[in-house]
Amino acid sequence: MTLTLALALFAAAFAAGTLNAVAGGGTLITFPALVAAGLPPIVANATSSVSQWPGYVASSLTFRHELSGQRQFAGMSGASLAGGLVGAYLVTVVSPRLFDVLIPWLILLATAMFAFSATLTRWMGAHAANVGRSTAALLVGQFVVSIYGGFFGGGMGIMMLALYSLFALDTLTRMNALKTWLSVVISGVAVVTFIVAGIVDWPVALVMLAGTIAGGVAGARLARRLPAVWLKRVVVALGSVLTLAFFWKVYG
Repeated sequence: MTLTLALALFAAAFAAGTLNAVAGGGTLITFPALVAAGLPPIVANATSSVSQWPGYVASSLTFRHELSGQRQFAGMSGASLAGGLVGAYLVTVVSPRLFDVLIPWLILLATAMFAFSATLTRWMGAHAANVGRSTAALLVGQFVVSIYGGFFGGGMGIMMLALYSLFALDTLTRMNALKTWLSVVISGVAVVTFIVAGIVDWPVALVMLAGTIAGGVAGARLARRLPAVWLKRVVVALGSVLTLAFFWKVYG
C-alpha cells in the first residue's frame, strides 16, 4: 500500500466517521473507496465493517443511561446477535459473483432508506396503532433486520428505528439508544465472523480505523453546528451516483 493510497483511504474513512456521527451513511463511502482501491467486494465489505465498529461502540457509550430499564433489551440483543451471525456467515459462503450482483441493489436500498428515512419513520409511527404488541413479532423483525446488517449494514439503523416506531416501542431518544447498542451487537458479531474467516485486509483496516475514529470525533463537534439534513442530502446524492456506477459495472 503506497502512501498516497493510505492517505486517500484515511480521508475516505474520516469522511465516513464524520457522516456516521452526524447523519449516518458511512458505509456508502468506505465500501466504494475500498473497492476502488482494488479490494474484492467481499473483502471490502468485511474491512469496512471492521473499520466502523469502534464508532458504533463510542456512540453507544453516550446512550448508556437511556438504555437502562428497557424491557426488550435482552431479547432484542439476542435476536441481533443471532441475525448478525447469520448475515455475516452468508458473506463468507456466498460466491463472489453473486455478491457482486447483489451490491448495486444493496447500495440502492441503503440510499433509499436514507432518502426517505423521516417519511418512513413517520408512516410507521402513524400505523403503530394497527399493529399488535407481540414481542415475538418484534423479535422476528429485529432478527430479519440484523441479517441484513450482518451481511451489508448500510441503512440498518434506519430500518431499526422504523421497526421500533411501528411497535411504538419507547420515546425516540430511548429507541435511538437501543438502535445504537444493537448496531454494536450486529456489527460486532459480523466483525468477529469476518476475522475468523480471514477476509479482512488488516493493513487497510487499520488505516481506515484511524480515519473513522478521527472523523467520529470531528463529526461529534460538527453535529452541534451543522444541520444533519445537509449531510443527509450529501449521502443520498453520493449513494445515487454509486448506485448508478455499480449497476453499470455489473450490468453494463
